[in-house]
Amino acid sequence: MAVSSSLNGSSALFRRCLDIKPFAAVVCGMSTSPVEGKPQAFGKNLSFRSAVGSHLDTNNRPIVLIYGWLVAKSKHIYKYGDFYLGKGFDVLHIKVEPLQLLWPKRAQQVVGQVSDFVMDPKRCHQPILIHGFSVGGYLYGETIVKFLSDKRRFQDMDSRIRGQIFDSPVDFEGVPRGVGLAVTDKPILQKTIRLSLETYLNIFSSQVTQHYKKSSEMFHLNPYRSPSLVFYSRSDPIGTPGPIETVMHNWRRQNIPVFSRCWDDTPHVTHFLHHPVQYIGALNAFLDSIGLQQDVFSDISKTAIAK
Repeated sequence: MAVSSSLNGSSALFRRCLDIKPFAAVVCGMSTSPVEGKPQAFGKNLSFRSAVGSHLDTNNRPIVLIYGWLVAKSKHIYKYGDFYLGKGFDVLHIKVEPLQLLWPKRAQQVVGQVSDFVMDPKRCHQPILIHGFSVGGYLYGETIVKFLSDKRRFQDMDSRIRGQIFDSPVDFEGVPRGVGLAVTDKPILQKTIRLSLETYLNIFSSQVTQHYKKSSEMFHLNPYRSPSLVFYSRSDPIGTPGPIETVMHNWRRQNIPVFSRCWDDTPHVTHFLHHPVQYIGALNAFLDSIGLQQDVFSDISKTAIAK
């Protein structure tokens, strides 16, 4: 297992937080049990969960945009939301279906819903944290494109977006392979889907591929210079390490703080399942480094670090 980070003041804090004893790391990641309301659905793609009993002021309470992996089940993706709800953060879960992913204009409609949601008068002052899984990297790239298309309306995004976390991110080159692996476990069908989608992207370059490339460009550029935490694996056939490390290199060249956790053997988007203590420890350390760790367990974390 490898751990890396940018070499600045916050990275020292990140390293110290990762040295917390396993028990303390788990405790720091446990829920503070705010009174959570029933998830509020906005169509079939968005689901909002409010930390109703949060000790944080509504305007200062972060809202976490969780971009799920393809065909993610709510019961699985909600576990990540529970972590943030426990800290008093609001959570917006975002997902797209395979057909929406394959026709970017449909994915962009979902992104439009997300942008309207975060600009609602009740939420337009909340800090934003991004947590994307797999194709969530593409969706967030589309979100940036949307924000930059109307700089006047979204002029506060550079200060509102406090950080971004990506778990097994997939760039557009990995879409054909990733879709096949996501929808079937039969190798012959996976290959058929991959070849079909590669042909599809070549044929519909102007209608489809150009949108993927624009999203990828924004993802690599990171125009809001958001501090980043990336989880990935050497053995992931979908979110392969080469492109991920290229993205991190591009960010570091811009002097953007970048932290990462890399494992040798964990499958796609299952790092938390296989390494919960390290995963939660890295999340807590990152939230500390960007100033969003405001719950009561922050004091426990600091005590553990001091010891």
